Amino acid sequence: MSQIFDVHQPGLRRGAERLAFAPHKRYFYVEHPTEGWKVFLRACTFLHEEGNPDPKRFLVVKRYQAQPNGAVWEPPKGQMEGKDGLSHPTWSILDILTENVSREVEEEAKIKKIDNLQYTGLVLQAQEKDYPPNTYFQYHCFRGTVTAGEIDNALAEFEWLNEHPKAFARLRKDLREKDALAWFDPKRTKMMGKWSPSLLVLYLREQMS
Repeated sequence: MSQIFDVHQPGLRRGAERLAFAPHKRYFYVEHPTEGWKVFLRACTFLHEEGNPDPKRFLVVKRYQAQPNGAVWEPPKGQMEGKDGLSHPTWSILDILTENVSREVEEEAKIKKIDNLQYTGLVLQAQEKDYPPNTYFQYHCFRGTVTAGEIDNALAEFEWLNEHPKAFARLRKDLREKDALAWFDPKRTKMMGKWSPSLLVLYLREQMS
């Protein structure tokens, strides 16, 4: 699909609906009132160490209880829920995405403070197999920096949680989707799923151009 729909334009309808893969939640979307396309919003964040300009050095998280040598790593990312997208009806889509990024990063990576958070403008648009016609999702890519101290705190939190598996298991699902934090390495932290590899290529191509 060559056309990337502009979800930032004025006049789009905002709403939320349940999707087949997670029917217990409602996910946020925007819809064009006349053209009819609908886009569910997602975000992905590339976090770099403060003071290190290497574009290939960014943080990734591992899927909960997965073997670390498998394709189970990715940058913090997620799909926006309806309660997040609809809670600020006067905010711009970019402001809503930015707030959602901070929450996703804290939930998945235990990083509570992102410095220099920036919207890259990079967008991955595609369709899931079970989507109805004219329905899409978009990943919007952000980047930011994190201090060494903040990274150490996040690593220590993951260490404590893994040393106390019963406490980890009692956390709500959103807080235990990931159980490890590491620096991206193409050999040791292989990208998981269908979309993370594409997001990685999209980001690194732009960063290194």
